[in-house]
Amino acid sequence: NRYGVDTISTGSAIAFAMECYQRGIITREEAGCDLTWGNVDAIIEMVEQIGTARGLGALLGQGVKRAAAAIGRGTEEFAVHVKGMEVPYHDPRAYTSMYPAYATGTRGACHMHGAAFIMEQGAPRPDTGRPVGEVDRFSSEGKAILAILAQDKASVVDSLTLCMICSDGMIYADIADALQAVTGEPWDAERVGKTGERITTLQRLYDLKCGITGADDRFPRRLLEPVPDGSHAGRIPDVEYMIQDYYRERGWDTNGVPKPEKLRELGLD
Repeated sequence: NRYGVDTISTGSAIAFAMECYQRGIITREEAGCDLTWGNVDAIIEMVEQIGTARGLGALLGQGVKRAAAAIGRGTEEFAVHVKGMEVPYHDPRAYTSMYPAYATGTRGACHMHGAAFIMEQGAPRPDTGRPVGEVDRFSSEGKAILAILAQDKASVVDSLTLCMICSDGMIYADIADALQAVTGEPWDAERVGKTGERITTLQRLYDLKCGITGADDRFPRRLLEPVPDGSHAGRIPDVEYMIQDYYRERGWDTNGVPKPEKLRELGLD
């Protein structure tokens, strides 16, 4: 906290460095410490290097995307990020709705702007207030809409500066009641949901203007590799199908660009 660095990105950057060390790509001299996997003292040392921008930490502090580009030697294969943002530890191989949520995230793989997995765990849909029912968490079907609902709700919650965690149990009807009480304007669940969709779509348009396109809605190879054991051993869903399904549900074209009729519907034309 004192260094002002993110725990997820910092942890991912150090894990990346440890794998580089394990593969013989980074030496002990270059690292300034023994980066053997799980070495707690080395982890603390790397946090300090990153926080003070010295040694290897000066490079890792720029994120794994830039670090891998600078180091090369195949390290891009295990630089775990989407659009330059390190992937959180809510593994999409366990809850597959996180594949479209992470891939299409306007700022990259962010669980705070697309926590679709909570609906797979039983949280209510924000639009209906009802649970989605029994969900096959390994399936590719029906996951795009969960990602969309999670992203649009996050857009509303962020805009209202509400706590994302405390609002987990809130549905659009709750937010509408609060907005109507505060503003005196007529709000209902449908208007709240449409507002969230408008915000998320506007963010997408901004990304496109910055040159971030559907080609960037992609996953690092590491998260497309099945894990060897556990309940989801050997399972990888059809990620490309889920991304295209997401585009269809959004009213975007196959390249991830919002269609003109969708922009007119949202008043963004």
